[in-house]
Amino acid sequence: MIQSGVEVAWYVYGVVPADASFKPAAEGVASTRVEVVTEGGLAAIVGRVDLDEFGEEALRRNLEDRAWLEQTVSAHDGVLSGAVGMTPLVPLRFGTVFRDETRVRELLGAREAEFTAALERLRGCVELGVKVFLLDEERSEEAKPTSGRDYLLQKQRARDATSAALSKALDRVRDLHEHLASIAGGARANSPQPPELSGRREPMLLNAAYLVRANEQPEFVAAAEDHDDPGLEIVVTGPWPAYNFVEAEEAE
Repeated sequence: MIQSGVEVAWYVYGVVPADASFKPAAEGVASTRVEVVTEGGLAAIVGRVDLDEFGEEALRRNLEDRAWLEQTVSAHDGVLSGAVGMTPLVPLRFGTVFRDETRVRELLGAREAEFTAALERLRGCVELGVKVFLLDEERSEEAKPTSGRDYLLQKQRARDATSAALSKALDRVRDLHEHLASIAGGARANSPQPPELSGRREPMLLNAAYLVRANEQPEFVAAAEDHDDPGLEIVVTGPWPAYNFVEAEEAE
């Protein structure tokens, strides 16, 4: 499609029921207007973007630009977050772009059964995240070593104490995850984030997502916080679009 001399494509954020009653965000990625394309019983949340920025080669190049990536991912998430709790939503992968509206409609028609089943599975639910950090424990200072042997012994004792503390903390975190999974509609334990991603210097011991009934969020948060421990910090985030509970083929 050519619009005002610029070739544009359709950026797709996610899929909702055609009769969904929610107000799309005013702006999405690249400050473009958010629209809805309906086909049968489904609707795609979309925006028109320049191919100079979102074409295959341009997108691959822009993904290497950290500032661009952070800003655009934030805009993508903002559009989807605006629909959370308002309607069932299948979020699509960041950077899903089609050349024209016809292809968007073809997507909805060809995969109607998949999307419909996913929307029904996610109806009335939101995703909550739980991260657990290991806090630094104050340790009593040992006497200054008087020999090389004393120094090595102190280092060994410190390593043993750290290992024992970590083992106990992981047991508590495992119990927490199992309990939360038992009261959620779904659970997924992802790899803990390194400090450069978490923004925290403390080690992350749990990075999990849970599918929770929207009206049961307070009870779930209380259950997480009930496991609070002096040596651990439990952080509950969300509600989010159910990124972790959409099958790979549904997210494509």
